[in-house]
Amino acid sequence: MTKHHIVQDKYLAQWKKDNTINHLNIYIIPQNKCVDGNTKSKLFWRDDFNILNDDQEKSYLPEDVTSVIDTKGIEAIKKIDYFSQTQLSGEDRSAIAFYVALQYIRTPRHREESNKMMQATIRHYMRKDVSSPDKFRLSKKEILKHQPINQHEKEALEKISLMSDEEIKKQAFEFIQGDDFMVKLTNTGHSKSILKVDRLAKELFEFQWVLFVAQKGALFVTSDNPCFTISPTKIMNGLLSPRSTVIFPLRPDLCISIKPSMKSMTEHFFELNDNQVQGINELILANSYQCIVAREKTQLENLTNSFDYKKHRKSRDVVVSESGDYTMFNIE
Repeated sequence: MTKHHIVQDKYLAQWKKDNTINHLNIYIIPQNKCVDGNTKSKLFWRDDFNILNDDQEKSYLPEDVTSVIDTKGIEAIKKIDYFSQTQLSGEDRSAIAFYVALQYIRTPRHREESNKMMQATIRHYMRKDVSSPDKFRLSKKEILKHQPINQHEKEALEKISLMSDEEIKKQAFEFIQGDDFMVKLTNTGHSKSILKVDRLAKELFEFQWVLFVAQKGALFVTSDNPCFTISPTKIMNGLLSPRSTVIFPLRPDLCISIKPSMKSMTEHFFELNDNQVQGINELILANSYQCIVAREKTQLENLTNSFDYKKHRKSRDVVVSESGDYTMFNIE
């Protein structure tokens, strides 16, 4: 078992309680309660969450890649100085761009939404392609050529060997059309997205960044899904969509906002009042996966006091819409 971080512990440590090593005030949404946790909590990592296997069955761990991005990113974040408001160096800006891109794609929420998108797409087109048992093209002879790689496949092939072609087609059709037909990416599939983070970072590097500054009276919270996007429309709401806005609390006193529609490679500081900080914190809560973190317990309690935890969605759903021959799949 290998530990894979979904949120960097040194990032979370910025929200630690005063006079503690790594203790955090955490609100756990499913339990609807505030707890005393820490930066090493299982809430912020998963066992064997991202793994790539090569032909020799030796594991390549993307954690090795993420650790480099995490180290450089958190160092650059700590250098941001609101008082001088100097522009970041190209190296520091690049490190933060990588950090933002990685944090967006490494969480369980992004994984769930990727799986939902893949399942919706494959289900839709397979069901259209296999609209009747006669449309199922694989024969019993072709299926039995497959070499089983586990006990489950071995047992399935044994059952198939006792069936006729017609029975196979009928059962396959009913399975594809039924609710039990599930599709998702493997760990390897999800891990590959981490190795493409440089493409996202390159784009983010070129956009205009607004750095919201919280006053002493109210600080930003963070979550187990701290980097997310919001959009005024239900479509085009991805990380690089021109209609979206990226939100990511970098520190308790600093939250980055990136609009992909604006390219200037500059940073602009904007101080928020308490109500504006509260508005962003509500967005952070709404877009979290299953928990949020605050420096002060009272702030955490005030923020979640009227929160309807039973209606919280860990991830968005896919909506499929058709217009003639065109089919659109969108996360909403």
